This record gives sequence, C-alpha cells and structure tokens, in this order.
Amino acid sequence: MVTESYDRWMPAWLSFVRTHARLWDEVEAQMRKDHGLTMARYDVLAQLVNAGGRLGLSDLASSVVLSPSGLSKLLDRMERSGLVRRDPDPDDARSAFATITPRGRSTVAQARHGHHAFLQRAFGDVLDDRDLADLVRVMNRIGSR
Repeated sequence: MVTESYDRWMPAWLSFVRTHARLWDEVEAQMRKDHGLTMARYDVLAQLVNAGGRLGLSDLASSVVLSPSGLSKLLDRMERSGLVRRDPDPDDARSAFATITPRGRSTVAQARHGHHAFLQRAFGDVLDDRDLADLVRVMNRIGSR
C-alpha cells in the first residue's frame, strides 16, 4: 500500500530512468562504433576474462543481463564469430562451459581500454568521491530490497 505522495520519489525515479537510458545508449553506440561489439557481447567476454577464461553456462547467465534463451542465442553467434566456444562439462553431461578463445581475449582487451576511458569521461569525471559513495550506498539499498 502506497502511503506517501508520488511527488516525494517520482522525480528521483524519472531522473534515474532517463539518465540510465541516455548513458546506456551512449555506451552501446561507443562500443559498436569503436569495436563492432554490442554491450551484450562485451559483457559476456568481460565476464569470462574476469572468471579466468571459463564459466559454467548457469553462472554466466546469472552474471549477464540476458535470459537463458537469449544467452544461448548470443553464444551461438559468438561461437560462429570465433569469440567463445562451448565445452562439455566432463562431470555433468547436462552442463557446459563457455570458454573465451584467443580471438575473444584479444577483442575484449582492445575494447576494454576505450570502454573504460569512455566511462571515465561520461561517469567517473562527473562525480566526486562523496557522490560515488552516496550512489553506491543508494544502489545497494535498492538492490538489497
């Protein structure tokens, strides 16, 4: 039951949604223009690198913002591009691993520097240390709900 006026929190919500949409569009456009990758492909490659090069498909699915079927279709396309491969799990015939290929490692390494520089300009340079701490605190509170 809503007991408070929408006026209290609606401006913050709309600001968050609009800022997220604008920044995400800019990030996606930068990644496509500079590296020919979608953010979904970059995210999969970055998750694999951060995990040491290989993740179980269920772990990968929980790390990226895609449905399991969306991830499966994306991995099909990434396999055809030579960025990842699927390896069967020797301990469980129903499971598999996504493994980054040398081409995938090279691709994400080239993209990472430009992507992080873009994020620095669009996000990091705009906020001071207190802003960043406040933002983390607020997002953690909302995320733990």
